[in-house]
Amino acid sequence: MIRAKTAAVYSILLLWSALCLYPLLWMVGASLKAPMDVMSTFSLFPVGRWHWETFVDVWNRLNFFSYFWNSVFVTLSTLIGINVLYSMAAFAFAKLRFPGNNALFVLFLGMMFVPGITVMVPLYLTENYLGILNTYIGLIMPSINGAAPMAIFLFRNYFRSIPHELFESAKMEGTGIMRTLFQIYLPLSVPILATLTAINFLGSWNSLILPMVILSDQSLFTLPIGVMLLDSGVFRQWNVLMAGSLISIVPILLCFGFLQKYYIKGLSAGAVKA
Repeated sequence: MIRAKTAAVYSILLLWSALCLYPLLWMVGASLKAPMDVMSTFSLFPVGRWHWETFVDVWNRLNFFSYFWNSVFVTLSTLIGINVLYSMAAFAFAKLRFPGNNALFVLFLGMMFVPGITVMVPLYLTENYLGILNTYIGLIMPSINGAAPMAIFLFRNYFRSIPHELFESAKMEGTGIMRTLFQIYLPLSVPILATLTAINFLGSWNSLILPMVILSDQSLFTLPIGVMLLDSGVFRQWNVLMAGSLISIVPILLCFGFLQKYYIKGLSAGAVKA
């Protein structure tokens, strides 16, 4: 009976894994097919010749390094802003006592239920008024702001799970609030830092709608917009788009590969009510 249950569980997990992997495998197969074969055949991979030259063509057309460094700058700036600003805000919610502490925290959590697309028009009007449209700062600030609810929630709960005696001991030693945070609490919060870095790296790196709204200067375009520009012909070249998409997700795979051992631990630790 136990073996039958185990076999059923593994079968379901294998089926689910196959369903999750299929889109990625289809992307790889489509990038290696001839343009007319992508949608006309049901085979996952090319039946005849494998068209590796598509990747060379896409690399040359994509102007990869220009868009790549734009994405790197925007993503790193966003990650630094999120981890620094919201660790400080969460530390205040977790360890300091001030009027409206819980109400303000609940207000931040309420922002989770506001779809980002619904604020795109007021965001555009605000940035136009401030004169920061078509700038990096106009792209980075909304990305940092959008990560506030989840970042504060995870940081605050993780800080509250650390024994309060540590905070009291640092306070008795005369250690300031900022020093306590950056020299004591943040080094203990590597799982949460890694979790938020992985989540927001994925969101910032793959962001398409926000850069399309904010940016108009091609020299500032990020990698997802560069991939989108590959589709400039009358007929959609799925093999070209899939090759460009594969090239653009390599940094994501590398990032998650380095941070995966902390990811689940941090997500579960920060989500526990303290």
